[in-house]
Amino acid sequence: MADQVTGPKVENPMNVLIYGFLTCGIYSLYWMWLRVKEMNEYLGREVVNPMFIFPGCLCAPFFWYGSFLFAQGIPEMQKKAGVPAKDDLVLDAVLLILLAPVGQWLIQQKLNEIWSRR
Repeated sequence: MADQVTGPKVENPMNVLIYGFLTCGIYSLYWMWLRVKEMNEYLGREVVNPMFIFPGCLCAPFFWYGSFLFAQGIPEMQKKAGVPAKDDLVLDAVLLILLAPVGQWLIQQKLNEIWSRR
């Protein structure tokens, strides 16, 4: 029986960008929901409450806060994976809040590097 690998997988960042724009942000919400759950599982603690993401779209400040916390957790994930961590908190958070598909494209590249090191 072949070993089954479960959990996060490397994704094409360009797909994240294109789907985010084509669905007018609906895919961006879905992407963020999945990545928050993966982050929490990978770090072994709740960095971001998933309720800040999907229901947060009805109340923008919750989503903004969730996006900030998500961007804040990326360097911790990079350190855990042994990837050189760059502190792009401001850039990542601003792009996630103002131009979600572009921010998600950049973050997906970082996540792919993390997942490829597992």
